[in-house]
Amino acid sequence: MFAVLSFWEKSSLVEVDIAIVGGGLVGLSVAASLKEKFPSKSVTIFERSCLPYGASTRNAGFACFGSLTEMLSDIHQMGEENARELVFQRWMGLQITRKRLSDQAIGFLPAGGFELVDSNQNYNEAVEKVNFLVDDFIPDYISLSNAHKSTLGIVATGDVYSMKDEGQVHTGELMKAMEKYVLQLGVMIRTGSEVIGVEGNSLTIKDQYRGNIDFSADKIVICNNAFAASLIPDVEVQPGRGQVFITHPIPNLTFRGNLHVDEGFYYLRNVGDRLLFGGGRNIDFQAEETTEFALNEMIQKTLESKLNVLFGEAFKFEVDQRWTGIMAFGDDKRPIVKRLDDTIIIAVKMGGMGIALAGYIGEEVAELIN
Repeated sequence: MFAVLSFWEKSSLVEVDIAIVGGGLVGLSVAASLKEKFPSKSVTIFERSCLPYGASTRNAGFACFGSLTEMLSDIHQMGEENARELVFQRWMGLQITRKRLSDQAIGFLPAGGFELVDSNQNYNEAVEKVNFLVDDFIPDYISLSNAHKSTLGIVATGDVYSMKDEGQVHTGELMKAMEKYVLQLGVMIRTGSEVIGVEGNSLTIKDQYRGNIDFSADKIVICNNAFAASLIPDVEVQPGRGQVFITHPIPNLTFRGNLHVDEGFYYLRNVGDRLLFGGGRNIDFQAEETTEFALNEMIQKTLESKLNVLFGEAFKFEVDQRWTGIMAFGDDKRPIVKRLDDTIIIAVKMGGMGIALAGYIGEEVAELIN
């Protein structure tokens, strides 16, 4: 059933120059880039939920570009040039966001990034290869940092490598700052507005009170990441659920920074004197390839056990909150940013790296529209 619109609504409210589907970090960054480049254009974001529905407000707040073993896996899967370009996009995207909003506004902390790897494997040549690939924008990116193990409180076996320039953001403050920024530019954000169909220049919005409403737009940008297949069925995107918990404050906690484990499938950071731990998708890929926000008890228990492996059986903590977020993946980690036709552009599949990539993706979309 379609809503009956008034004369005023038809004449002023349901036509826009550019419509963006998805009000997460990527959608907001796309809106920012478009209004910066085309200030006279009207830009409207349609977000299905009161708060962004996906991963943008449910992530771990990592401002990272790729650990040593992640990069080695990417090089093996898609070659050195593509792996290097992906790290560059993440690095540049974060620079764009930090410059646009300020570190204070997004709670950015240059806390440092670390990775725990198998000490039985020699990574010397791998480190040289990775550092050579990214030397023009992150010199001396990765280095052996076993001296940090005791400072971090890690007792698990393995070597620790550090990643230069990695940091943390406060996800909630980042979203508030992005929303405030685009609103000041004149972007309209319509929450509770689920786009259920896109055809030609038309978007059909589901309104639970009035029935469906058709909007028209000269350009439509799909930024709903893991949920893109609901509008573009042949898009090569698979959802991936991330399990997360955060502890109560831990007395005398010495761990500070980010820690990557098992090619980034596990990720740990401090939030003040709390620990936020997430991941484990690799132990149950089939169950976690879903858009349902349910907790996976097996993975949650694995996360708790792994925390005791990292810090020792005597390490005491209590879980305060648990949640999940829905990310988007594919055959490799490269985002999909492309024009589908004269009207529709798609910008999805962030591979769990939306915080870092969003600023860069926005600029890419603006170039495509130009």
